[in-house]
Amino acid sequence: MIDVLLKIIVFGTVVGGIWGLVASGFSLIFGVSRILNFAHGAAFVCAAYVAFLLSGSGFNVYLSILAGLAVSGLLGLLVYLLTRPVRKNEVMVIIITLALALLIQQILLVNFGDKGISMLPLVQGVVELNNVKVTNMRIASFVLAVTSLVSLDLMVSKTSIGKKIIATSQDSEAAMLIGIDVEKVFILVMVLSSILAGFAGILYAQIFAISPETSLKALIYAFAIVILGGLGSLRGSIVSSFIVGYILVLTITFLGARWSEFVMLLAIVTILVVRPTGLFGVEE
Repeated sequence: MIDVLLKIIVFGTVVGGIWGLVASGFSLIFGVSRILNFAHGAAFVCAAYVAFLLSGSGFNVYLSILAGLAVSGLLGLLVYLLTRPVRKNEVMVIIITLALALLIQQILLVNFGDKGISMLPLVQGVVELNNVKVTNMRIASFVLAVTSLVSLDLMVSKTSIGKKIIATSQDSEAAMLIGIDVEKVFILVMVLSSILAGFAGILYAQIFAISPETSLKALIYAFAIVILGGLGSLRGSIVSSFIVGYILVLTITFLGARWSEFVMLLAIVTILVVRPTGLFGVEE
């Protein structure tokens, strides 16, 4: 029983850290610009494919990862450019970002098919924790994910750039009146959030298989986690991502993988019935 509990804690923490990167970026976009970026999952997949293709072609693996992150950042910039003219029209923003996500998915399907791909892990080897075998790559992914999430939280809460982000998220018109370049903040948030999603995709591809359809899965997970944590709450998204990670691993352990997403979504709906604003959300 101790082994099972340890397995749930370890694996759930790793999964939660990866989805925390995706959800925090999704939450950051909504919290600042009040748009739902349905192309967020595309950044998750594109970064992994770029890193996989370059590293498989003989490029340095670290440079390949940086290239993947750069592509995901450019995708965020593209989303900003496409949605800027219609930012106040929520329906048009959803249509544009969803169309972009479907276009990227089809391009990947045509060129690479629907079979999953996996990157060679950066860190090799396995450690054993009380009869529970954990790959070093899972441990490294957790460390990298948590470091990124903590750095993001410190940037938003402690730096001058973070204060501009907070001011813009609270009232963009008032932020403009005190001299903040709101458009630059929007660009920063779009690019940064896409890079976070891309980094999560690269980590994911070194542990699991990733395919073009994974972009939809990443979007659904990000959306569900952000709603659970409370729309616009960065810390809420981080906390709820680990809750989702534990629920997924718990379900897979006792019921099987096919029930994991159903139980996860059912748990989220149950929590929202009790607390409609999410765990850290507030009523406007």
